[in-house]
Amino acid sequence: MPSDGPPEVGRGPSHPLDPTGRGALALVLATNLLPLAGVVAFDWRVGELLAVYWIEVVAMVLAYSAAALFAERPIDLDDRAFYVIGYSEDTELDEERWETTPEPIHLASWLPPVYRRNASVVVRSLGVFYFVAFPLAWVGGDILSYATPSVGVAALGVCLAQIAEVRREFFAERAYEEQSPYMVVEAAQRVVLFYLVIGLFSVPAVAVALLVVQGLVGAGTLDAVAAAVGPQAVLLPFLVPITLAKTLVEWSRRRAFREDDPDGIATWFTGEDPRREWKQTEETAGED
Repeated sequence: MPSDGPPEVGRGPSHPLDPTGRGALALVLATNLLPLAGVVAFDWRVGELLAVYWIEVVAMVLAYSAAALFAERPIDLDDRAFYVIGYSEDTELDEERWETTPEPIHLASWLPPVYRRNASVVVRSLGVFYFVAFPLAWVGGDILSYATPSVGVAALGVCLAQIAEVRREFFAERAYEEQSPYMVVEAAQRVVLFYLVIGLFSVPAVAVALLVVQGLVGAGTLDAVAAAVGPQAVLLPFLVPITLAKTLVEWSRRRAFREDDPDGIATWFTGEDPRREWKQTEETAGED
């Protein structure tokens, strides 16, 4: 809104950082590449960084599962290309539950109401933790070695960050009025599936690449590098694709949330809204 008086001399207009501009992209990239610099320059443990990344995914799933309890819209499974854990194209919904007006449950005056019918969606979707727990099979008995104070502090930070993100994207924008519980848990499960695919392809590919390099250069090359630079140098190549994937996820989700019609990989994180097509048609007709 314009001010009541003339503009002050010598003060130019403020230019906040465009959340989907190049400056924001550079900030997201720098933030996620910082751990790589820490491994190289400050001897951070790769395992601890991966533990924090894993905790962040767990926190995200739990935060979105909690947010799904507040979603007002009923579920619509027709013509979906992506089904969350616990649902399929053959799933039959309880018509009485989803086609009648639900009774809201008010937990606190500063919170929107929750709906009892959403609990079944959340419980079903928690089966995604079978996939989230998959990386733990590689760690085995060494898992307790990563339960360090630094990991604990970092875990607290990422948990608070996930809560803040859900608050900003779901509650501050009143998105719970426009989404179903299915759509909310879908947003988290798309991220989990993306990370799982990246991990399944990148870890074996990096391992094979390192063996090929050692075969070309000579036996004992990796041991020599580890002795000269540190064991983290050998593990660093495994962290690079995961870090880049995390950057891509954060940037794509940012675009999916803020852009009306995102393109590229951001469309994967946009999710499916059964009302999107007719709603866009309705809005276009209204503008005309």
